[in-house]
Amino acid sequence: MSTKPTAEATESAKGRNRQIDEAFEEASKIAGSNLAPTEFYEQFLNRTLSAINAHAGVVWLRTPQGFLQIACQVNLDKVGLEDKRGGRQCHNEILRQVFQSQPPRPVMVEPQGRLTGMTAEAGAVPAANLTDFYTLFAPIVTADKQSLGLLEVFQEPSLDPRMYQTLLQYTVQMAGYASQYHHFAGARNSSGLEKLFTQIESFAKLIHTSLNPTEVAYHVANEGRRLIECDRLCVGVRHGKGVTVEAVSGADVVEKASTHVRRMRLLFDAVIKFNDKLIYKGVKDDGLPPDLSHALDEYLAESQPKLLVIAPIRDEREKDDKKPARAVLLMESFNPPEVTEPLVSRMEVVGKHAASALYNAAEMKRIPFGVIWRPLGKIQEGLGGKNRFIAASIALGIMLLAGILVLVPWPLKMEAKGEFLPRQTLQVYPTIDGEVRGVLVKSGDTRKEGSPLVSMFSPVLQEKYTQAERELSTATLQIQDYEQMKSRGGLPIEREQELSKEINKLRATVTYRAGYLKQLREMHSMNPARPGEFSAVTPRFDPKIPRGGSDEWRVLSGDIHNTLGNRTVRQSEALLRLGVVEGPWRIELKIPQRNIGHVSKALATQGRHHVDKDGKKYLDVDVLLTGSPDTSYPGRLYEDDMAREAIPNRDDHNESEPIVLGYVRVNLEEFGESGQIPKALFIAGQEAHTRIRCGDRAMGYALFHGVWEWFFEKVVFFF
Repeated sequence: MSTKPTAEATESAKGRNRQIDEAFEEASKIAGSNLAPTEFYEQFLNRTLSAINAHAGVVWLRTPQGFLQIACQVNLDKVGLEDKRGGRQCHNEILRQVFQSQPPRPVMVEPQGRLTGMTAEAGAVPAANLTDFYTLFAPIVTADKQSLGLLEVFQEPSLDPRMYQTLLQYTVQMAGYASQYHHFAGARNSSGLEKLFTQIESFAKLIHTSLNPTEVAYHVANEGRRLIECDRLCVGVRHGKGVTVEAVSGADVVEKASTHVRRMRLLFDAVIKFNDKLIYKGVKDDGLPPDLSHALDEYLAESQPKLLVIAPIRDEREKDDKKPARAVLLMESFNPPEVTEPLVSRMEVVGKHAASALYNAAEMKRIPFGVIWRPLGKIQEGLGGKNRFIAASIALGIMLLAGILVLVPWPLKMEAKGEFLPRQTLQVYPTIDGEVRGVLVKSGDTRKEGSPLVSMFSPVLQEKYTQAERELSTATLQIQDYEQMKSRGGLPIEREQELSKEINKLRATVTYRAGYLKQLREMHSMNPARPGEFSAVTPRFDPKIPRGGSDEWRVLSGDIHNTLGNRTVRQSEALLRLGVVEGPWRIELKIPQRNIGHVSKALATQGRHHVDKDGKKYLDVDVLLTGSPDTSYPGRLYEDDMAREAIPNRDDHNESEPIVLGYVRVNLEEFGESGQIPKALFIAGQEAHTRIRCGDRAMGYALFHGVWEWFFEKVVFFF
């Protein structure tokens, strides 16, 4: 038997493998290149098909709307998609299902075959290949394994069937190189954008360094030309009705008498009047106004750019659209790229940043008496004369004012609101959730310790008490039964011992349940004859707080009956407020969170606070009661009377900032008779406005600390 066919087959396989390796090597090179997508896919697809002698192929890419679109194709019209009815629709269904499969996976469909396996979905249109070719699909994916597109290859059915799995693996690897191209392109775009943003930021900073129109225009022209990557960029600024050519990139001086500049100025005037962007790409638009068309012809006779863009640039402060723009840019390119849109886009970016700088410079030039004010600025540097005295006087006044604001001490006062309340004040809460059955007091009533205030009913408490009584009664009866059984005698010793153990257990239960019932009655002030009914009672007095000889609580809450009548109150809801009005009073202060830092720093800094005879630190407080808005009373905020936690201000719905609670002592003996708040103003809950004296600081900071804090938070801290 001859060995020649075997040798030919081996040689053919070696040649095919060599072509595949070369295809891999070339795809790897172009995947990392800077080729445009169209050129890349053209080279990529041709190399992919030629290495395996495939009949046709397509690269499908996802559009921003999520659909597949042809990026490149070879011989797609020769595979017979339209030869059979529904062939195109069946092929599109295969594309949809393969593209949407998760995770992305390669697929091969035989000639006249259907899509099978886990990828296949039942639908109105079958996912079928109605051509006479093997169809190979490989996913093109992003870095996070999301489908970006598909590589589709149509292969002749004449090969050994075992070869198609190898060809499918080849297609998958080639699709991987396409994925790699997109990864590299994304990285290059990110790097380029970052560099561009840095250049734009530097450009924006540079053009705002001056208020001279000519200097600003030269910065815009020279630096803007580099950003746009054009051949020449010119800047015109409107002063009054006409436009002045302020700068031409690459030229140190603008020769305003030259023909080129004069024709440019006429073109600027026409475009400003036209009030729209003009783009010339070698062919003039016939629809231009006559004066603009004539000015463009005159300028093109002097300069012959292949791309000319003239755009008025308008600042946001130019509200009147009918009024001509303040500045205009002219961009020229003598050898522009095929795609000019990026140049126009970069010019628009430059124009947006340049508009405000040119507007500021032009407005500065419009200031009247500029001939006088500019020399005054130089006189301030020491040129002499009368104006020097005026400038020196102004500078001295500014320095004196600054010195006063910095060197003169001034009390720093922090504002806070509060309530005027007795020092011994508390809220009464129910001991358990329940329904209010009756209010036993009214506003202003006095009650001793342990007096009932509100009668309530709780079904939960009733159930607990009834259940405990039943268990107590049951245990008692069982004890009696077991003791009678023992007293009759005749029981075995083992049985008597068991009864004794049971009696001991039941006695323990009786003791526990009796104690539990007593605890419920005491805790909830409950009436044992009516389980579930309980009362909220007045609490005990704090022995550490003086009461002014009073042994009774006073009800401070108003309109209690309408507020509590016949409604269910939770354990966390306050029923009413009690206080000892004959004892000392104080201001319950709500210090805003933004001010607590100054207060704490004053208490911690030597010289900014005071110390009483007991060695306790305090700050002086000015108190203004709403009931007496024309009189200020002294108070003291002790360090020990301040909370160490910020809480939400739930009482004031208009104030969302957290607060820190503190208590201001008033009517102290040290204040003298004039510093005592009259008894007529002792109204619980009265609003008080206070200013906490946080020591002496620089006058400027004491008066304008809010402005500085806002500036630091919004501007300095932001950057």
